[in-house]
Amino acid sequence: MDNYVSRVRLVVNGEEITDFSSVTEKEYELRRPVRLMNKTGVMQVNPQYGVDVDYVIPEDSVEFDFNSLEDATLIIEYPNGKLTTYTGISTLKVGSTKYDGDKEATRTIELLATGRN
Repeated sequence: MDNYVSRVRLVVNGEEITDFSSVTEKEYELRRPVRLMNKTGVMQVNPQYGVDVDYVIPEDSVEFDFNSLEDATLIIEYPNGKLTTYTGISTLKVGSTKYDGDKEATRTIELLATGRN
């Protein structure tokens, strides 16, 4: 597993947003246990891919409107050239703003994706 991410890009209608300080890929479920007569089986489920990003709030330009984000693509680039791509991105939650006197202000955005490559 890679320890570092080179860049995180959110692509919305051809526009790229790269103002992110960190990204967290959440766990996702592939199967659920099912109780059967004399044993336990499993059933396959459609995975729900969740991603949290820390968005850096720009000081001198307009803040991106995450309230209307639907059907976007999130691309995570690693130093070795590997890419992880999330498709069908929509906003679930817009989190609170974190202020740091020495650094930029950030806001955590919770995203949901319909696909992952």
